[in-house]
Amino acid sequence: MATVEYKGIGKSYGAVEIMRDVSLTIADGEFVVLLGPSGCGKTTLLRMTAGLETISAGEVAIGGRRVNEVHPRDRDIAMVFQNYALYPTMRVRENIGFSLEVAKRPKAEIRQKVEEAAAILNLTPYLDRYPKELSGGQRQRVAMGRAMVRDAGVFLFDEPLSNLDAKLRSHMRVEIRQLHNRLGATTIYVTHDQIEAMTMADKIVLMQGGRIVQTGSPDEIYERPNSKYVADFIGSPSMNFFEGEIAGGGGEGTAFRAPGVAVPLPAGHAARPGQKAILGVRPNDLTVSGDGPIRGRVILSETTGSDVQLHVDVDGHDAVAVVPRAERRRPGEAVGLSVSPRAIHLFEAETERRIG
Repeated sequence: MATVEYKGIGKSYGAVEIMRDVSLTIADGEFVVLLGPSGCGKTTLLRMTAGLETISAGEVAIGGRRVNEVHPRDRDIAMVFQNYALYPTMRVRENIGFSLEVAKRPKAEIRQKVEEAAAILNLTPYLDRYPKELSGGQRQRVAMGRAMVRDAGVFLFDEPLSNLDAKLRSHMRVEIRQLHNRLGATTIYVTHDQIEAMTMADKIVLMQGGRIVQTGSPDEIYERPNSKYVADFIGSPSMNFFEGEIAGGGGEGTAFRAPGVAVPLPAGHAARPGQKAILGVRPNDLTVSGDGPIRGRVILSETTGSDVQLHVDVDGHDAVAVVPRAERRRPGEAVGLSVSPRAIHLFEAETERRIG
């Protein structure tokens, strides 16, 4: 079993503490994405898993075995780096099979494993080329092939697609996920790109300031973010936020109110009358409506193909609605925006934690 467990992990550089009390269990065969902005601790956690960073506090266990003091080569892991880390003077076949050569495995076994990996990754025609003769995507596949032949229980990916263009990133996302489905190995994948996380992960671990702020499936985190930070980080375009308060008697007829906004709350909501709150609405949940409870004037209409991103000035606040092209409006035009009460998100103004 290649489970990975983090128990109270901490990391400090001298007196500077950058990670504290991180605890997480990753199940055998699970594809987990560590997500967050630069400096949140995700790559440091990955490197501690690999044995490339020392652990200041807590314990990492792989397959039920504590590995804090275990050498990286003995941890049953394979790592794919952001910069591929290929040997420029070695051909593709030599790069893929290098770890097996170091381990002094029989040549016939090395040849078989290299050719099998190359076939899976569509690298067979390139086995006798050097890295400089390959495209970025092909080099990334070579790095993946080098990890595959090790038969490791855990695969670690450190922002492997950040050096590729947008179209190739989309293609490689599919390839990496297909590779995971084929091999069934436990996979920990680090990225700052929430689209990669949403499209690839079984489970997302969102980090901030060296701590885990929410863990769940992509759907869980998208549909029920537990804080404004999570709601803002997940989703593209980003969620709209309005600062205001809860008005009404607490039952039917209660609404969130802010300048230019008067949105009815759903039955059973947990907000209190008079409570200061932040209303969150995803752009895709807004529709253009003449009597909509969010009122403003169009700033800009951005066509993105089949849809339009409508930027609306709501009392000095730029709200974005993703609407069909037929709903495009001219700059300066007054519009109303509607949202289903079931599609709104409420957060406490002071703590920015989810209400209800």
